[in-house]
Parts: sequence; C-alpha cells; structure tokens
Amino acid sequence: MRISQTAAVLAACCASAHAFSDSSPIVMFSSASLDVPTNQELIKSNTNVLATVQQLLKTCPTDRYLIVSQPNLNKANLVKKAVPNLLRYHDKAQSRYSVPEVVGELHTDDIAAFVRKSCEGRKPLIEQLEMDPLRSDDDFGMMWTNDDELSMVLDQFDHDGSYTVIFAGTPRKESPRTYTATFQDGVPSELKRDVHSIHRRAPNRTDNRPLFEKYQYFSTGIFTALVSLTILLSILYVGIAAVASLEIPYGAFDKEMGPSAQKKQ
Repeated sequence: MRISQTAAVLAACCASAHAFSDSSPIVMFSSASLDVPTNQELIKSNTNVLATVQQLLKTCPTDRYLIVSQPNLNKANLVKKAVPNLLRYHDKAQSRYSVPEVVGELHTDDIAAFVRKSCEGRKPLIEQLEMDPLRSDDDFGMMWTNDDELSMVLDQFDHDGSYTVIFAGTPRKESPRTYTATFQDGVPSELKRDVHSIHRRAPNRTDNRPLFEKYQYFSTGIFTALVSLTILLSILYVGIAAVASLEIPYGAFDKEMGPSAQKKQ
C-alpha cells in the first residue's frame, strides 16, 4: 500500500503542469526504515513539510545526510530523462517521502540545523549542496548536468549503506521574459524605415504597365456573382413567361343571368 501511494506521489511530481508559481517539490529517501505518513498530500505548506521531515529525522536514523538545494525547481523538472540518477536511488531506497507542491520557501539550512541537534553526540556526516539555478528557457539541460554531478555523491553514500537524501527546491523567482519595444522620438524604428522607403519610392510614381496588368477585372468573386445572377435571371424569366402565357376568356368574370343561374339560386 505504501509503495503504491509513493508511486502516485512520484507520478504527480512528473506532471507537466504546476498549480502554483510559488511552489516547489521536495523528495526525501533514506536507507533506514522510517515511519512515513501513508496519506501523502500533493499540496502542503512549507511549515507542514518541515514538521513532517523533522518528525522523520528526530531519531537520527542514519549516519550520513545529504541535503540538496535546487533553485528554481518545479515538479515538471522531476522526470526520468532529467534526473535519472536521482530517481534510480529513490526507487531503491527503503523509505521515501515526496511532496510535489510545497507552498512557500523551504529552507534547507533549517533541516540541516535540526539534524545536527537531533544527532547531537553521534557526530553524523551532514553535507549540503546548492546546485546551479535552473533557467526557464533550458530544456532539462541544466537539470541533467546537476543530476550527473549529484550521482557521484550518491554513489559514495550508497556504498556506505546508511544515508538519507533530501532534495528540495526553492520557489521560482524569475520574472517571465517580455518584449519591450524601443522607440526613438515617440515613433517606432520600423515605421521610420517604412517612411524612408516611401520617400525613396515617391519620385517614381509613374506606372507604364498596360491597363489589364495593373488592375484585375475578373476574379473568383466576380465570376461567382455572374453565375448566380445568370441563374436568378433565368428563374425570373421562366416565372414571368409562365404568368404571361395564361389565357383567360373575357366572359369568365361576367355574371350569369340565364335560366341556369336562376336554377342555381
């Protein structure tokens, strides 16, 4: 049951859309058996996530801790082609905890300070890494490079056998790139170029081409209108001819005054 719920959380992490622009994911896995909550939510605040992480690490379960901070990270970056090494070690870990949307900034320094306090007297090895920030116009290139560098540290941790890895991101603080037009004297430079080209073409206004080459007198619309007009005029002609062909004798409208008319009355 726990494995299926963790897979569902990871699937949500790999989604292509994110709900909040000020949110970032967190992925935590350990070689120790931790009491991970079974009902892992997809969206949580930074205070709730920090409290959960502290609850899991309060007993200092492992000897080594790797806390990684990835600026400008969102859940769309956590796909297999971008972080294959991270997901590989995540899948083979004994315990896993992931939240796709952490609303608010989660400080990794607070997590490191809590681990030092919880493991007081044991002197565990705590390493903090801050990866290069991701660019919004980069198609998983920077993420793949960071994951490749991270794999060397994860190999050493996995060789020792007792480790906990926390991979957290900071909310995206980049402002989207917008196009700003540059005007000189209140007039766009493109319009100025057009005006200059018009002035250059102004002296040569004489067009010596034949009349039928300069103008188009017959187009698709004109042809369609002429065909429709011909059909309508044909219908009108048939109707007028049918009405004009009617022959009615003049006595058809006279009142009958003979004996037959009196019998009808």
